[in-house]
Parts: sequence; structure tokens; C-alpha cells
Amino acid sequence: MRKINITGKDGELRIYSNGEAAIALEPGGTTYYFSVLFCEMDFTGPTSRPRTEERMVLDRGNFAAATSHFAEGPDDARVAPFPISFSCRVADTVNTRILTDILSSASSRINNTAGGASNFPSWDGDSAVTIDSITVPSFYDATKRTYRIEMLWDTSGSDHGFRYDSTYMTFGEQSIAESADGVMLNCSGMVYGDVTRITAFYSGTSILAFS
Repeated sequence: MRKINITGKDGELRIYSNGEAAIALEPGGTTYYFSVLFCEMDFTGPTSRPRTEERMVLDRGNFAAATSHFAEGPDDARVAPFPISFSCRVADTVNTRILTDILSSASSRINNTAGGASNFPSWDGDSAVTIDSITVPSFYDATKRTYRIEMLWDTSGSDHGFRYDSTYMTFGEQSIAESADGVMLNCSGMVYGDVTRITAFYSGTSILAFS
């Protein structure tokens, strides 16, 4: 599995809700996102999913060009969730209360700065979350919520980033530390969908603009 480790870059992170029009929580089909502008980013995660194992099959234990061949191993490695983690110093203007609500995955209703709340549905079990064109099934535990996470870095004037579909922010592993210098965000999660290279963000509506 190829991994990327980026430190000290400035950029933006967005957490997206599921805007599928067919689901009851968001009949209008609006995809909301929460945006975090960051500096001093420290991110670790893979740039692609691993492939299945190649197993050498020998001819009665003998290596022979005419009969030896490779066979594909189990799909476990291909479909297993993989970890991502990141920490960054965010600006004091970021609404840490909303960010905490999203990362805790405690509710599909997210309070916003307009004084109301917006639906922030999970991507868990959505048909858009696939691996090799096969839909990833829903969790057994319906209280677990997954979101699409996208990150873009400004690297020498060009945007570069990755999309991580159906990311579950593990309970008890997210923390925010505030100090006189700013707010430090430390997060870790497990990605159950695919990973895609991006140069622009997925379309959506900022949750801060709605009540």
C-alpha cells in the first residue's frame, strides 16, 4: 500500500455529508460540508488501496516454467479498512463546536452558526461508496457514522489532494486542544471506501450558511 506523509503544508480539509436525494434525512439532495483551513498540517495515509496477494502455485512442489503459475489470494487485503491520521493547527475563527459535533458522529443533526441545525447524513451503506465497483455494505452497528473527507494542499501554486470515502472517525480517538497560539486538532479514522486523487473539491454547500 502506497502511503503519503505530508508535513508543514497549508491547505484545506472538508468533511462532507451524504447528499443522496433518496434518503429520508436529506430529501432535497443537498450535500453539506464543513471546511477547516489549516496550517502546519501533519497527515499520514495511503494514496491507494492495496491489491490482492499473488500466490505461487507449484507443480507438486516443483518450480517449473510450464506448470507453475500465480493464483489470486483472498480479497481481505483489498476490502479491509485502512487508517488515516492528521493533526493541524487551525485558526481561532473555526467553529470548534460544530467540528466536534461532526467528528464525534453522535448525531445526524449538526448545530450551526445561524442558530439552527442542518442534517448531516452518514455515507454508510450508500451506493456511491464502492470498491472495485461493488457497493460497500452498511455497518452492523447503525450508530456508527461515516463521512467523505477531502484534503487539498497548495504545493508550489498547484492544488493536490485526496478523497477518502466513507471514513469512520473512531469514537474516543479525536481530540481538540486549545491554547493561546490557536487550536490543535488531532484526528484518526478508518476508511471503508476508496481513495481517489483530486485537484478540486467535490461540490457542496457550507453548513455554516444554513439554519
